[in-house]
Amino acid sequence: MKRAILAILTAALLLPTTLLAQQRLSVDVQTVTVSKGKKVTATKSLYLNPDGRLVSVTHRPQHIITLTNTLGEMRIYNPKDNTVVVADNKEMASSKETVSMFASGRFVDMDLPMYGYKQTEIRQEDGMTIKTFEPKAKTEGVVKVELAFDRHLPVCMIYYGPKGNAIRKVYFSRYELGRVPMPMRITEVEYTSPTDSLIMLSTYSNLTIGADAQSEMFDFEVPTDAVKVALEQPKAVKR
Repeated sequence: MKRAILAILTAALLLPTTLLAQQRLSVDVQTVTVSKGKKVTATKSLYLNPDGRLVSVTHRPQHIITLTNTLGEMRIYNPKDNTVVVADNKEMASSKETVSMFASGRFVDMDLPMYGYKQTEIRQEDGMTIKTFEPKAKTEGVVKVELAFDRHLPVCMIYYGPKGNAIRKVYFSRYELGRVPMPMRITEVEYTSPTDSLIMLSTYSNLTIGADAQSEMFDFEVPTDAVKVALEQPKAVKR
């Protein structure tokens, strides 16, 4: 059984990333965020097209439909009042969505080079392959990132601060293996202070790929009569 799984993964990793991306994919996501004793639950459904167009339908806490592409062009539609916000932000590009990253095979480095990191080391430890990345330019924040793989799949990513302490950890687990190896559970822990942390648990379900991915939401377009409204800017925090 293990050999069969390894064969599937090896074949997938040998495929060009463009080939891996040429298929539709849909999945439901529930994210539970816990911070300072408070818990917030959000749910959404993602519909990823072969060209990178992503339709994200947020069900909770508010029904919102967001359309993004690989360039970061974004439209946020509110069906309740038929309004749309148009924005252009490369940081919100569909390619940065976790599902897109795994669908295109870019999990081999989790796009760290795109964020200004370079790989400086690779080693074997406890049966896992660990890649170390460091920022190309000096920074007061993250000084290195370690990305651990088990059988070619990422299982843990740790961000380290200037003092050598872990400031953020991401765990990938419960992989569903097939045409797209996808972690169905992602746990993020961000250490906001020496005594507090923010925890995000994202659980994925109902993963469908290719011909099995059937939904009118893949082709959703914002109604032509939607009223365009300005994007609300966050209020400045006094220091």
